[in-house]
Parts: sequence; structure tokens; C-alpha cells
Amino acid sequence: MTKLIASNEDVKNFLNSPSMNDQAGIGFAYATDEAVLKELIPAPLKLVAPVVCGYVVHMGKPTFGAPYLEESLFALVSYKDKMMGAYPINLLLHGPGAENGVIAGREGAGIPKKLADAIELRRNDNSATATVARHGKTLLNVKWEAGELNDPSIMQQFAGQLALGKEAEMNSFFYKYGIDQHEDGTNHFTNVQLIASQLRSLTDQVEPGKLSIELNSTDDDPFGELKVLKPLGAAWFHMDTSVMYNTLKLDEVDAETTMPKLLTGRYDRGFFNPKATTYII
Repeated sequence: MTKLIASNEDVKNFLNSPSMNDQAGIGFAYATDEAVLKELIPAPLKLVAPVVCGYVVHMGKPTFGAPYLEESLFALVSYKDKMMGAYPINLLLHGPGAENGVIAGREGAGIPKKLADAIELRRNDNSATATVARHGKTLLNVKWEAGELNDPSIMQQFAGQLALGKEAEMNSFFYKYGIDQHEDGTNHFTNVQLIASQLRSLTDQVEPGKLSIELNSTDDDPFGELKVLKPLGAAWFHMDTSVMYNTLKLDEVDAETTMPKLLTGRYDRGFFNPKATTYII
């Protein structure tokens, strides 16, 4: 019988080797405004290319809850010119396991995660579509058509990650922080750290194709700032396993310059503007 006090075994097993297994969906990449994307990347990370990558997938077998759908937009970055990886700008989740996924990611690893109103992912023979909606607006509309990539050279950047039947190692960069309150009631951010989560993944299906994509904005999710200058390509893929096996603490960073670049991916405007609210009848 479940009790209010967890057992020592439960505490020991909390988020033990979190895995996002049985992923299926659309991965994509497009060229964007380099100056805009570069400004979003907090130091000491550096932008590698003016390309936004992303995915909309069904997480079929996460180890920390029920299945869910997930969307992400991320940039390819480097750390001190010796470590390469992904820097997620946002992740939106929807479905039975979405709340667990947000908590595990945001509290466990500092990942910019929020709940979507709806995510739909559909495949029919040689095409697939995905939509992501939040606060009454479709933020992302993606279509994949099997065949030629928009720009075949994009596969060179993903060859290692999407090598079929071969385990690949990847880095994802996140920022963790604390929140403390002053005697006057105001809050401030402390101990802002750059970390790298190391993942081992095994991909067993990749079907390249053409990308069509549209992004929109709301006050809480300004996706439209990442303008689509040129679709580069998309793929329908299946990832059998993806395990976060290690976390590296890389740097202490300045809260004042870093936090403005982190807030919108993790919180809505109501957290810092009491007039920003929604009335639903």
C-alpha cells in the first residue's frame, strides 16, 4: 500500500537513469537569422551555425511516468570550443505523462519545459504532420514528406546522431539555478550553473524528406522570433532508447546577464507581470 512517507528504496530510485525510450516523430532543421539566434545563447556557450533544429515526438516509454508528446526547438552550440551539443530554447509537453515530464526535466536537469494546450502528431503513409498549440494559438505547424531533403547537406550535421543501429553519445546544455526570497518579499536567482547532460541514444529508423514549417507567437511563447529563412529538411525517425546517464557541472555564470535568456522557456509572463492573466469561462 502506498504511504505518505516514501520508503528509502523509493528515495534511492528517484529519477534513476531517466530514459525517454520508444520515441517516434518528426525531426527537422531550418536556417534562421543568425543575429537573433546568437543573442539567445547565454555565455559561455557559442552558436555553431544559424540553424534551428527541432522535433515533435511521441515519448512511448519514459521511465518516469506515462507516455506523452513533446516538442522542442534547439540550437547547436559549443562550450570552450571543445564540447559540442544542443542548447534547447523551449520544450512543450502534452498528454498523460506530460506533468511528470515537465517536473523531471525542469526540476531535475534545468530543462526549459512547459505544458502545451495540445500537441498532435499524425502519419499517413509517406507524410506526417505535427501541430503545437498553447494559449489559443497554433505555435508550430510542421509537415514532413518522404523523399529528397530541402538541402541534402544538412545530413552531414546529423550523421553521427542518426546512425542506424549504432549507439550515439550527445550533449545537451542547460542552466540550473536557485530562487531565494528577501525580507521585503522580492525574489532573486542564485547559484546559476551551466551543466551538460550526457545522453546515449539508439536510433533504429530514419526516413529523410522535405520540410514545410510555420511558427507563430504569443506573449508567453514568442516562437515567431525564430524566423524561417530556409527549410533545410526533415525526417521521420524512431529512437529505441535515449538515456541521460551523466551530468557535468561546467561553470558558475552571472545571474543578471543569464536569467533574462532563460525565463520565457520555463515560465509564463504571469510570474513577473501580475497584469498578465487569462480569464476562461
